[in-house]
Amino acid sequence: MKLISRAHVLALAIGTLLSNGPCFAQERQLDWKKLNLNAAQSQQIQVLESEWNGKYMQMQPQIHDHQRKLARLLVDPKSDSLEIMSTNQTLTRLKEQLRNDATTNYLRKRAILNQDQQHQLESMMSQMISSRQQGVGGTPQVEEQGGFMNIIQKVRWAIQGGRTDP
Repeated sequence: MKLISRAHVLALAIGTLLSNGPCFAQERQLDWKKLNLNAAQSQQIQVLESEWNGKYMQMQPQIHDHQRKLARLLVDPKSDSLEIMSTNQTLTRLKEQLRNDATTNYLRKRAILNQDQQHQLESMMSQMISSRQQGVGGTPQVEEQGGFMNIIQKVRWAIQGGRTDP
């Protein structure tokens, strides 16, 4: 049971972190310094952060391009269904790759920590998730409910410039 809840916390946390962009946005960023890292741990975390930011900055423009293309295709009645499906599949693949990279990066960071630091990290992650679920610390995220939004809402969001009003 505890393993399942930890896996669930990790999945939610990675979704939270990923949805906030490079460096995981200031208000959502984990403060690794609170874990009392030694110099070697701190340096390793910084290297992993740098690697993650590089991957994110490389992939995010591709994701945005495919999101814009999909939005255009969905509102155009003359769009080819196969092109819509292909674009959606590519977008899904890119997002999944980025999520996997984020998870791998997080796990590599966690592996650097000792057992006490890992427990403290777990507590920080739980607090971050609770805050996000309660809407504390900013505006609601575009992709709510663990990253899922139905296609009509996505189209409406793209057309309205990021608003998710019904």
